Amino acid sequence: MRHAVLYGLTCVVVIGAEALIVFNWHTNIYIAVSVASVVLEPFFVAIVNAFTYADVRGDLSAGATWLRVLERSWAVLIIGLVVQVITAIGFQSISAGDIFDKLLGAGVIIVAVSLVFADVHATVVDDAEPWWFLVPRSLGASMAVAWQGVAFARALIAFMLVALLPTLLTIVVQNELQTRHVPAAPFWANAVSVLLLLPLVQAFCSLVYLDAIGYEPKRS
Repeated sequence: MRHAVLYGLTCVVVIGAEALIVFNWHTNIYIAVSVASVVLEPFFVAIVNAFTYADVRGDLSAGATWLRVLERSWAVLIIGLVVQVITAIGFQSISAGDIFDKLLGAGVIIVAVSLVFADVHATVVDDAEPWWFLVPRSLGASMAVAWQGVAFARALIAFMLVALLPTLLTIVVQNELQTRHVPAAPFWANAVSVLLLLPLVQAFCSLVYLDAIGYEPKRS
C-alpha cells in the first residue's frame, strides 16, 4: 500500500506500452500479447522486487532502489523467459497422453517451481559482479533455497500465485470478454491480470524469499 501510486502508474505505463506493440503489430493477437508481456512485464517485476526489498532493508534511498531496478531488469527479463519456457514445456508434457511424458512433465514443473525465487534474488542480491554470472547464479540460488526444509512448500505456493493464478484469471476474463464480443479480448484480459495481481503476488514472493533466507533488516 505504501507504493500503491508508484505501482499504479507503472501498471498504466506497462499496459500502454503493451498496447502500442499489440495494436501496431499486424500479426496474431495472441503472439503479440505474449511478446509484449515477456518484454515489458519483467520491468514491473523488478520494480516491485526492488521496492519490497528496500522496505525490508530499511536503509536504501529511492535513488539507490531505482538504480538497482535499472541494473537488474535485464536479468529479470531473461529469468522470466527461462521460467516461462520451462513451465510451458512442463504443462504441455503433462497434458500429453503418454504416461512417460506426464512423469517427465511433472519433473519439469518441479524444476520450474524451484526457480520461482530467481528473479527476486537477481534483484535483491547486493553483489552482482560479474554481471554476466547474475542469471545462472540467481537460478542456482533459487533452487538451493527452494529445497531447504519446508521452503519448497513456500515455493509451490509462490509459484501458484505468480504463474498459475494470473493465467487462470486471464482465461476467465478473456472468455467473459469474448462472450460480450469485446475487441482484443486477449490483450484486455492480460491487462486486468497485470493490474490486479502482479504487484501483490510479486511483493509476496519477494517477502517469502527474504524470510526463507533469514534476511535481517539493516535499519538501526
